Amino acid sequence: MVLAILLYLPLNRQTPKYRLNLPLDNHIPLIPWTVWVYIFYYILLPASILFLWNSRFAIPFLVSQIVGTAISSFLWKVFPNGVTRPIIKQQSNRGLRLLGLIYRHDQDCNGLPSGHVLHSFISCYYLAQLFPQIWTLFYIILMAISFSTLTTKQHYFLDMISTLIITPPIIELSSIIHL
Repeated sequence: MVLAILLYLPLNRQTPKYRLNLPLDNHIPLIPWTVWVYIFYYILLPASILFLWNSRFAIPFLVSQIVGTAISSFLWKVFPNGVTRPIIKQQSNRGLRLLGLIYRHDQDCNGLPSGHVLHSFISCYYLAQLFPQIWTLFYIILMAISFSTLTTKQHYFLDMISTLIITPPIIELSSIIHL
């Protein structure tokens, strides 16, 4: 997690050269309360580490997170892309205030792949392996966090979908590396 932060922050300060928005993105509304779902990611990651730490999934989980972070960092460096966010003029509720805080501190670069979607997918995948009886809960958490990246205007639809598509091969590649 420390590695992810150390790589993410300088890459997030780049100036985006590309914006990958589709016409569909113009129809996705800003829904301020979904920022609470979006920040649940910051609970999911440490909770995943705690639950998986003493399991047989700990090493594959950590290797997947590291490989995913490395691939993402490479893509962000060579293909700096970002998201144009709305200007929040009135921060009339907690959701808007929190969103304003996120917009001020999280620059608009590093759109594709979405770190939120990638790391949530890896976490939910391994948590579902550890707790197969509640795999649907982890699927719901993954989808909720993924869609919240759209409704908070942190990512475009293409960012989310592409990350959902590339994460299974990243997990598979990580399992090969781990062998």
